[in-house]
Amino acid sequence: MAAIVAGDEVALAVLLHRIRPIVCGIGQSILGAGAVDDVMQETSQRLWLHAHRFDPRRGSLDAWTVTIARNAALGLRRRQRSSDSLVIDPPDTGADPSEEVERSALDQQVRAAVRELPDGRRRPIERVLAGRTLAQAAVDLGVPEGTLKSRVRAAYVVLRAELTPVIS
Repeated sequence: MAAIVAGDEVALAVLLHRIRPIVCGIGQSILGAGAVDDVMQETSQRLWLHAHRFDPRRGSLDAWTVTIARNAALGLRRRQRSSDSLVIDPPDTGADPSEEVERSALDQQVRAAVRELPDGRRRPIERVLAGRTLAQAAVDLGVPEGTLKSRVRAAYVVLRAELTPVIS
């Protein structure tokens, strides 16, 4: 770990090679096989950035990296769930013309309601509607992810109240 703290990328690669099976297992059990590479990437970034925090008096290197991998997987799952629940499904192109007209009208009403939101709530919602995740939108807007989530939730409350009569 001293070599990694000193910036030795080879030492990091050796560590990552050794822990890869464990990290992949954690990623697969928490997120599924499709997200294993994301968990490995997140774990390697956290190991590199926080190597100076490792203290062998508090536990083994393997236990520390397993904890980092588990937290990385849980963080990815949390971000995945929050962004999945906020993305509006694209219209079904196989719909008949009357459904398409109705969907288009609804889309226009949603976008009009979004335009009426205060700037602090409108900008995050516009990014989410454009397909950005909450984490990406937070970076785009230069605000902490927690702040962005609060703004999006507050905007959804307003939008839900405004659009419930339209949807029902």
